Amino acid sequence: MHTPPQPMEVLDVAGTPVRVSGRGFASAAPARVRSASVGVCVVESWAGPWPVEERWWDTAKARRLARFQLLTTEGRLWLAVVEGGAWWLSAEYR
Repeated sequence: MHTPPQPMEVLDVAGTPVRVSGRGFASAAPARVRSASVGVCVVESWAGPWPVEERWWDTAKARRLARFQLLTTEGRLWLAVVEGGAWWLSAEYR
């Protein structure tokens, strides 16, 4: 678990940031990830998005996010979260 989560970018094959719509659809397949802590990695396989709505009944504390699992060609498996258009590396499985 990365505490706090680390900022990252998730890009498609054209180098455009991957977005997730309000309905939980990804704009494209994740192809690369970039972060200060790991550099640039190629995504071999991925799963998601899994949309999450937390505290939807409380407008002051409500959150909408989506989770992805990203497997890189180096064999790293990450849990990535996108919230408000920003990507975060939340955890790494070992």
